[in-house]
Amino acid sequence: AYKRALKEQESADVAYARLMLLGSAGTGKTSLKHSLMEEPFNPHTTSTIVSDVSSVRPFGHKWQTMRENKWREATEEDEIKEIASLFKFIQSRSSSYHTSVLSAKYSCDESDALVSTGSIASDFNVEIRIKSIFERASSTDQKTELLVQPFLHIWDCGGQPVFLEILPAFLTPRTMFLLLFDASKDFRERWQSRQNTPDGKVLFVEVVNESTSDLMVKWISTIHSYLVKHNKEDASSPSLYCIGTRGDKLKRKRKREQVKKQIQSLYEEKEFSDLIEDVLIIDNTTSGRGEKEDPSITELREAVDSFINNLAVKTPVNWVLFRKVLRELKQNIISVSDAIAIGVACHIRADDVPEVLKFYHELGAVLYYPQLEGLNKKVILNPKWFVDTIGKVFPLEKGWRGTNRWYLLQNKGILVQPLYQEVWQSSSIDPEEIIELLVHFRLAAQVQTDLYDGRFKQYFLPAVLPGYTGDPNEVRPGYELRASPVHITFSTGYVPPGFFTRLATTVATDDNVKLNFDNVYAAPTAGFIDRLAITMKLRSKIEVKHIYRNRVCFSYGHPSDDLFLTDINDAIQADVLRYVPEISHPIPFKTVCQQLLKLLDKCCQK
Repeated sequence: AYKRALKEQESADVAYARLMLLGSAGTGKTSLKHSLMEEPFNPHTTSTIVSDVSSVRPFGHKWQTMRENKWREATEEDEIKEIASLFKFIQSRSSSYHTSVLSAKYSCDESDALVSTGSIASDFNVEIRIKSIFERASSTDQKTELLVQPFLHIWDCGGQPVFLEILPAFLTPRTMFLLLFDASKDFRERWQSRQNTPDGKVLFVEVVNESTSDLMVKWISTIHSYLVKHNKEDASSPSLYCIGTRGDKLKRKRKREQVKKQIQSLYEEKEFSDLIEDVLIIDNTTSGRGEKEDPSITELREAVDSFINNLAVKTPVNWVLFRKVLRELKQNIISVSDAIAIGVACHIRADDVPEVLKFYHELGAVLYYPQLEGLNKKVILNPKWFVDTIGKVFPLEKGWRGTNRWYLLQNKGILVQPLYQEVWQSSSIDPEEIIELLVHFRLAAQVQTDLYDGRFKQYFLPAVLPGYTGDPNEVRPGYELRASPVHITFSTGYVPPGFFTRLATTVATDDNVKLNFDNVYAAPTAGFIDRLAITMKLRSKIEVKHIYRNRVCFSYGHPSDDLFLTDINDAIQADVLRYVPEISHPIPFKTVCQQLLKLLDKCCQK
C-alpha cells in the first residue's frame, strides 16, 4: 500500500521521532525536558507519575523551517503551516508526470464537492474539517520549497520502579533515549525511590535491591535487545545518551571527567556498546540563561536535531492529510471503522487504511494494536492519555484506600474486576480491553484465588508490589527436600527490566501452578526451651511474605511443592522445595524438578 501510494501521488518528507527520558525517580528528567525547551530552571518541579508526553517542534538552524531557533510545544498553527507548505509545493509541480490525488481532488475551490463517506464520518464532520483545513492553509503564506518540518514526541517517563515495567510495551526504534543518573552521587549505591511533591517536599520511599549502575545497564541492554538485536531488518536505529544531572554540584572539570569514565566502564566491551553515543554531564540550573547556559545542553539539542533529520521518511500526501484530520478530531480514541471512513474522505483506499495506521503507529503518532482482540478495532489518537489511563491502576489515589479491593492489589498484587472497572469506567474505553492489553504484554495474568468472590475476574500484577531486599535463599522453614537453585541468565549479564514480571505472569497461567500467598507457620521446635516458649505464648508463629515485585512463590502440583522465583539482578534464581516426606508424595522430587525446568524454559521462550 505504501509503495503504491508513493507512485500514485506526491510525497512529503515526514520526520516523526520520540525522545524518551528514562532513569530512576528524582534524577531530573522533567528538568532536562525544560532545559531542552530553554525554559528557566524550577527547583520545585514535581515528580512525573507514569509519564508526560509532549509534542514539540525542535526548531533549529539546521531545519530552516521557521525564523525561530527555540524548541516549543507544537500548535495547531504549525499543522496548518505544514499543510500550506505542502499545497504550495504541489501547485508548483502541477506539470509533473505524477498528478497528486490530493491536488486533483482537494483544491480549495472544490472542497464543497467532497464525496460523502457515510454517517460515521459525518458524525465527526470530516468533510467540514477537511474543508476548514484547506481554507486556513490556502490563506497562509508559505514558500513553495517543501522542507522537512519535524515533530518530536517527548516522553518524560516516571522513574518509580512500578512504571519501568510498563515502558517496554511502548519502545520503538525511531527513538532517542536519554538515560539519566545523578552525577553527584555514587552510582554503585543502592537506589532509593524519590518523589518531589507539589508542595515542595521530597519523599524518599522505597530502597530497591540494585544500584544506579545496575539499573542503567539493565535499561541499555533491554533497549538493545528489543530494538537492535532482534530487529536487524529495521532501517531505523535507536540512539542513546547517558546524561548525568546535577552538574552544578561537580565544580571541577576533573570530577566530571572521572564520572564520565566510570559510566563508560559500564558498557565497554559489551554487545550494546555501539548503541551509546556519548556521556554528558549537564547543569539544568543554567537552562534559559543564554550564553551562560551549560554548553552540554546545546550539544544535546543539536544531537536530537541530527537524529530526527536522519529519520525523515517520504509519506504520501493523502496520508499526511489523514493524520492532520485525526489530530483535528481532538479525540483520545476512535474505532477502526471511523478511521476507515476518515481515510476514504482523504481519498485513501479503505483496504489501505489499516496499513496507514500501522505506518503511523511505527512513527509513534498513534497507537494501533491489530493483533489484540478487542483493541484491534480501536485507534488510540492520544498516546499520553492511554499511558495515563493504564497507569491509573498502579498509583491508586488515597480515596481508594481502606477497601479490601485496594488491600488485595497493594499487598497481594491481585486486581479484582470491580476495582478496575471502577477505576477505568470513565476512560472512554472498555476496562476489559485495557486489561487485555496488560495481559498481552504479560504485565498481568488472569488467576483464580480464594482471596475474593469467585464470581469476579482476578488478575495478578506483580509490578504494583514492593520489592524484596532480603536474602534470596530465605524460604519458609520445615522443608524436607530442597533442590540446588537454578539460575536463568542473560547474555548482557543483567535481568532486563520487565522480564521478571513477564516470566512470573506467564508461569502463573499454567494449570498446575497457583500463587502461594503470605502464610503463618508454626515456629520450629528444637528443644525444651522452644516448647516452653510456645507454651507460654512467647513464640508460637512466624509470618512469611511470599509475593513481591521481584520475588514470587508458586505452589506446584498436588500435593504441592514450592517454586520460588527471585530476581537477583544478574540472574533469576529458581528454588524448589518439598514440605512432605518423599515417601508420601506420589511423584518423585527429581521428576517434579525436571517438570519445572521444562515449564520455566517454555515460559522464558514465550
